[in-house]
Amino acid sequence: MSLKVIVSSRNINLRKYTSIKIGGKAKYFFEADTVDDICRIISDFDNSYYLLGGGSNLLIKDVLIDKPVIKLANAFNYIRKSGDCVEVGAAIPIPHFLQYCLKNNLGGLENLAGIPATVGGALAMNISSFGRDISVFLKGAEILDEEGKIKKLDREQIQFDYRHSSLGGKIVLRAWFKFYSEKDLKTKVNSFLDKRFQAQDFGFPSCGCIFKNPSSFTAGFLIDSCGLKGARRGDAQISSKHANFIVNLSQAKYEDVDYLICKIKDRVYQKHEIILEEEIERWI
Repeated sequence: MSLKVIVSSRNINLRKYTSIKIGGKAKYFFEADTVDDICRIISDFDNSYYLLGGGSNLLIKDVLIDKPVIKLANAFNYIRKSGDCVEVGAAIPIPHFLQYCLKNNLGGLENLAGIPATVGGALAMNISSFGRDISVFLKGAEILDEEGKIKKLDREQIQFDYRHSSLGGKIVLRAWFKFYSEKDLKTKVNSFLDKRFQAQDFGFPSCGCIFKNPSSFTAGFLIDSCGLKGARRGDAQISSKHANFIVNLSQAKYEDVDYLICKIKDRVYQKHEIILEEEIERWI
């Protein structure tokens, strides 16, 4: 059995695995090198688990997490040519994938520069930036479904919506993308990075955008219109640069961020009668 039990006690701190640097401890933390490893864990814990990707849109409560935490290991961390496509393991971080594309003059992902997600998580929530979704260049994906069966799905068999896909609740194992050939992509990447750094707050740890954008206005605009930029609870603060970011100034707690999220929802609804929907994932 290749399963590597990283810990089976109460000493894995999850905050180091999240971009906002908040979270309790994992009672069980597993690193899975094969599909059999994943199936064994899921079976042992009655199909109740958390799957950890890049942790970039994740808010974890400051408690002992009883559900097993599964992280895909090195066997799912690769990029290789596959016919006229690029095959990518689900554990590959988007920045590494983008570096590969730059090196091989493959255009399409430049707009995702600066996003720290893994490919699996990015597909599950269909991340987008500057008007383009990651799913645009997807040809297919291999998944482990809720019944423990491996399935290969064509792009047409997967439903993608704004910040959502039918891959949610399943484990993405690998994916195939087809890009177009283009040189001098570095200029485009730098341009998108400049735009991102100008508009978003990278000065402190965060989950990125907390809320999805409603159809009428951006969430950031709505929050800003309520005068909430800079509002603070403990070491959690609504960013003064981008109102849809909540940053961790030092030692913010889950309860601090949750308080600010509730405050935002309440104020925005009172002023605009719009119910903001969270974009982040919570472990409680």
